[in-house]
Amino acid sequence: MLKASNGQNSPQISAARRSIIEVARHLGALHYHAAFAGNLSVRISEDRILCTRHGADKSKLGAKDLVICDMNGNKVSGEGSPTSEFNMHCMAYHERPEITGVIHAHPPTATAFAAASLNLNRLLLPEMVVLLGPVALIPYATPGTQALAGQLKVHLQEHDAFLLENHGALTVGRDLREAAMRMELLEHNARITLAVRQLGRDPFVLSSAEMDTLMEIREKINRDKKR
Repeated sequence: MLKASNGQNSPQISAARRSIIEVARHLGALHYHAAFAGNLSVRISEDRILCTRHGADKSKLGAKDLVICDMNGNKVSGEGSPTSEFNMHCMAYHERPEITGVIHAHPPTATAFAAASLNLNRLLLPEMVVLLGPVALIPYATPGTQALAGQLKVHLQEHDAFLLENHGALTVGRDLREAAMRMELLEHNARITLAVRQLGRDPFVLSSAEMDTLMEIREKINRDKKR
């Protein structure tokens, strides 16, 4: 479990700021954040979360665009208001104590699947099964509400990647870079799925035995990370 923070400018918080800025700009360069959409956060202690402020341009993110909040969304420090999607981030951290990074973004192809209420639970490449895992489709609720966080809660224990119906995508990780990797894999899977369907074919489905083997590898990797 993370320990309490030792100040607003501790090495841990400085590292978290750098991580959010680097990941946000990277995803912005991939066009996963249109205009001011999307938000990122890092859990920096038991009761503190560093997150992007409301209305921040993620592709040009700077330290002034980050705020520290408690687990109830009350701002502790920083300029502006915390992201309006804070409820989703807080729910992820509450339900999964090992999680320290959460990203909400709008990767175009994956978001199209979400807008069409089409799940991406057929993972087409072995690497996606191992590194991404099954994808949950979260029923629509008004963005930023506790109702949406409640819809997410139902699926958090068994998933690391989520399509938010008519809204976008969300990924979690043991750190922000892992969450970002999963966001890229989610979009990659969406693009491949779309291309396969444009070729007039149904996506290839792995057999139960093949899936079991890959899931065993995934579980072993996750166990090793806990050590």
